[in-house]
Amino acid sequence: MTDPSGKSDEHGKPARSVSAIARNLKESTQPSDDEAITLQGNFSQRIIANTFFNFLGRFWSFAATILLTPFILHYLNDSEFGVWVILSVLLNSTGLLDLGLGSSFVKFISAYYTYEDYPKINKVLFSGLVFYALHGAILLVVGLAVKPLFFSAFDVSAIGGVSEAYIYILIACMIGNFGTMFSSVFRGIQRMDRANAIDMAMSVLNVAGTVAVLKAHLGLQGLALNAIANAILYVAISWYSVRRALPAISLGFHFDGGLLKEMFTYGTQILVSRVGGLACFQLDKLIAAKFLGIAAVKFYEVSARMATLMRALPLLMMSAIIPAASELGVRNEKEKIIRTYVMTSKYVALITIGLVGFMVLEADSVLRLWLGARFDVRSVMILQILAIGYGANVLGGAASQIGAGVGRPEFDMQSTILLTVLSPILGIALVQRFGAPGAAAGTAVALIISATYLLIMFHRKYVETPVEGMFRDIHIRPVVSGLVAIFAATGLHRLFHIMDSLREVRYLIPAKLAVDFVLFSSVYLVFLMVLKQITAMDRRNFMGLMTFGFEFLRHPFRERVRIYR
Repeated sequence: MTDPSGKSDEHGKPARSVSAIARNLKESTQPSDDEAITLQGNFSQRIIANTFFNFLGRFWSFAATILLTPFILHYLNDSEFGVWVILSVLLNSTGLLDLGLGSSFVKFISAYYTYEDYPKINKVLFSGLVFYALHGAILLVVGLAVKPLFFSAFDVSAIGGVSEAYIYILIACMIGNFGTMFSSVFRGIQRMDRANAIDMAMSVLNVAGTVAVLKAHLGLQGLALNAIANAILYVAISWYSVRRALPAISLGFHFDGGLLKEMFTYGTQILVSRVGGLACFQLDKLIAAKFLGIAAVKFYEVSARMATLMRALPLLMMSAIIPAASELGVRNEKEKIIRTYVMTSKYVALITIGLVGFMVLEADSVLRLWLGARFDVRSVMILQILAIGYGANVLGGAASQIGAGVGRPEFDMQSTILLTVLSPILGIALVQRFGAPGAAAGTAVALIISATYLLIMFHRKYVETPVEGMFRDIHIRPVVSGLVAIFAATGLHRLFHIMDSLREVRYLIPAKLAVDFVLFSSVYLVFLMVLKQITAMDRRNFMGLMTFGFEFLRHPFRERVRIYR
């Protein structure tokens, strides 16, 4: 049968709507091979394996963040910590000056690797190397030129070591771009095991360096010098690993101006998304620093970090989609792309909405456990607000990733333009009336609006079916189940007041979180099954995933060879 528009896919086969595929997820108990959406087959297993390695790498990184944050707060005062946060924003934002080139490496390397076109990959890397050498010089000049304006805007000139730290951070940015480019080779060829092994090694080195410089009482300058050291090591380790894994890749003179232009054309559209990411996940900290003072960034930042940790897990489920979708796009397998989109959207929604609900419920307890005496009650509402906004952003992630993977980044670009406009307007308007929670609310509302717009445009222009079916079949039931689970846990607290009082004693908080998690997750899952959001097919997928994971853990080398052969 054809879709509502009467169109067919690239092979001339009738294209089914997302709603039809989603209903198959819910209703079918013994689906045929042609209709089932399962986690079987080498393609799906490669996505699962890559997601596992991405999860391992990010978990390691976020575990380091969890451990380091209280340690850094111990050695830096509120103003110094606020400055470090602002400098970290600078570190993350200077990459935008590459005009989107960095976003195109994974896409182009993935496409060329599909046909083992190593000469083209060499041209991609060498052209990028030439550009980033020029880019680094410009970055340093521009950074030094705007330094007085930067210091004046946030009134940080009097803080010790800030001037030197600022320059060191610029140098770290210049060097780090090369490491990111080399590491993208492994992501482009879908070898997330190797890419995340590099990231984990760098995380260990960063932790060790941070502890060493702070114990030596080097403060901001020490942290910035550690950033330079890590950038240099990142370049060396990434390039050595690429050469060892793929000897056909080299950095001889392979400059291709036409290819570089093509990469910029693609990357410029992704650049808009990166600007939106900065506007959404970094600009609110700058707004808080500007209107509330640099010291206020401390309690805002810890909330943002915890919300980012919550957001990380469902994002990791989608982290392997871009190269996988790129491969399918090259082969013109649109039906399989849509199947991947629906399955990913469903499972991401189940996990994301559950995590958001639990974080809203337990924000106070989580922050008290994490920060101890450095806990600030103002962080609780900020975390709850950001959790909702970040969760909405994740729900549009599958559409964003699929669009980028198939060379259609304009959907994400358009929604990001909307986000970039709304986020500062709402943030500045609300922070002046409601303080830090207002800045968070501005970000959250902008995220919800832009995610909704992204899904609407992706369905209208690529899937060619109305988005209402996605909301109805994928999102509504988990939201209802999450609200019921929150009410159940809150009712337990009111019935047994001792449960709520446990959060006042730090070493008893894990017990409270454990009891609440068991109750919340049980109610959430039961209602999902009652509402038929979790079906027999999902249980088969889960058991298949467990079997695959068990075999992978028993014979990791054998399974890696089989999957990545």
